[in-house]
Amino acid sequence: MQDKLTLINRYLYRTLIKMFSPKLAKEFEYLLEDLTENEESLGRKIDQAHSSLKDTSRLVEKLESELNLKIDKVTLLKLEYERYSALAELEEDKARALLTQLDLSLNKGKASERIIAFFINLGAGVLIFITGIWASPYMTSLFYGVSGT
Repeated sequence: MQDKLTLINRYLYRTLIKMFSPKLAKEFEYLLEDLTENEESLGRKIDQAHSSLKDTSRLVEKLESELNLKIDKVTLLKLEYERYSALAELEEDKARALLTQLDLSLNKGKASERIIAFFINLGAGVLIFITGIWASPYMTSLFYGVSGT
């Protein structure tokens, strides 16, 4: 296309020089150069726009694939969250029932356990006291000798 334009430009320029005066021919030459230059720059701009659109299309495809991956990950995380929250609700109900039962068990026999513990401690104290009175002469003779002085 470029070669054809250059060839046409050359033939027109030669024809114009012969037909018109040099001043008028020069103006036609400038006009033809502008036309050729505009056509070249327009073609170049179209090529640049085409390559830019290709690059943009590739970039949009890449972004779309990354976005789809992230959407998939978010969907998986949402499903896991829902599963764990349902599990936590079940476990919370079970734990609440267990704690209620444990509290009832502990508070149920509290007074009677305290009374029983008091008597057990009282009996152990009396037993230790009596053992101490009974064993004191033997312990004294063991440490201070037979005479007790």
